[in-house]
Amino acid sequence: MNRGKGIVVTMKERNRNRVISLTVAISLAVSGCGNSVQSKMEQTGENTQSGQDMIRQSIFGRKEDFGALLVNQGIELPVSSAKVFVNQAGYISDRDKKVIFWGKQIGSTFRVINRKDKSVVYTGQIETGKSDALSGNYLSAGDFSEVTETGTYYIETDIVGQSYPFHITQDGYENMFVGILRNMRDVPLTESVQGVCDTSFGMHAIMYAMQCNGALIEEAYQYFDENEKDSQLVTQLLYFASWLMEQQRTDGSLYGDYEATAAFCGIMVMLRDMFGRYEVSVSKEYQEASDRAWAWMEQQDCNTDARKSARFYAASQLFRAVYSDEYKEITEAFLWEKNANYSTERFVFYGVIAYVSASENTDRDLCTHIMKDLVDQNELAGNEAQNDDFFGTGKRTVYNNLYNMLLISFINYITPSKEYTEIIENTIQYMGGLNENGVCYIDGGGVWKELSETADRNLEWNGILLFGMSDMLKNLIDIEKNW
Repeated sequence: MNRGKGIVVTMKERNRNRVISLTVAISLAVSGCGNSVQSKMEQTGENTQSGQDMIRQSIFGRKEDFGALLVNQGIELPVSSAKVFVNQAGYISDRDKKVIFWGKQIGSTFRVINRKDKSVVYTGQIETGKSDALSGNYLSAGDFSEVTETGTYYIETDIVGQSYPFHITQDGYENMFVGILRNMRDVPLTESVQGVCDTSFGMHAIMYAMQCNGALIEEAYQYFDENEKDSQLVTQLLYFASWLMEQQRTDGSLYGDYEATAAFCGIMVMLRDMFGRYEVSVSKEYQEASDRAWAWMEQQDCNTDARKSARFYAASQLFRAVYSDEYKEITEAFLWEKNANYSTERFVFYGVIAYVSASENTDRDLCTHIMKDLVDQNELAGNEAQNDDFFGTGKRTVYNNLYNMLLISFINYITPSKEYTEIIENTIQYMGGLNENGVCYIDGGGVWKELSETADRNLEWNGILLFGMSDMLKNLIDIEKNW
């Protein structure tokens, strides 16, 4: 995509007089309360996993000559590349750009080099470093936001060498967003209790992204080829639903496990609410599946905190879609007893999203109480990010960053904030390589790297990324217009 055809730009042109208001967010989230090493670097500049892992092993204390091995394989090796960390997924022309340096012996200046002609386009100062409190690594930072011309670059210093190449583009985020949509199924579906829960919550995040930022997703589909229609989200969700239903036993449970059955029950209800209105047979199929799951759960003991949280999730989805006094009582009794920390457990947080998005019959005081708690927790997360001088995320694992982004994106959608949008953006850059190890977890095309840190990736990861990126892109449009 070129600048003229980028999603953000296209939406500005087509929707200049159409502002995506908070009406949808309020109806979804508050109205219930109110109403009741690199791929051959000379070619692409990206890293293959094997090469990157070898570089990291060499830097962090091992003595093997991995550099010679890479050269023998025909792969160009940047000098001491693992000591200069950049967002390998790419920077955006008019956004802030940061580079991180690992270790104490790094010098005082760095240079931004145009990879095409080796010219120096910018010289910057390396800030005084310090130990990163969260990772323990000694890090320093540099800023090169003044470099805005599109192209391929790398960072160079006299002492620690150069970084991996990276691109500066005007539509990198849009490209990644389209890539995430395209590659939604590029995660394993594991036939296990954990696999069912991960898939169910991933579907919840995807559907929430569709409900909140559907216009942006529709805009992205124009960049799909004709043969990529099966990659559109509706088709993907139907596929995931079919896979989940294959895991349901004749007794209504999934593997005889309470939590997996509750996650399945809740997502079947949500699917029925989204798609059932268009197809009677689909509505009936999903309803029967959720009814069997709930009936099985009712026959089991619910005497542990884990089971109570799981039952709450299923009941909150049922309450939102199919009101009854039973579901209302289970849901609201749990929420009042829980009282706080509504975003710290998956079953609870996704259940809260379902409850507060109900259009009627919710307890106004309870909704106010919930939203206050979520906002307070979001403020804590925001403060952690603000105090994170190096990466602006406040977290140091892939999953913790993603889950933190889910909460921030949820609140940011309801009450848009420039600061929250920046934290989401920082998290995307963290995934791209601007992290304490300089490891690129997801590339500019929205594809996860094969790494030990991403071995547990699942549909929930992709769903959260989709929601966070769609929220960020929408708000970047609004920021440019209004701030």
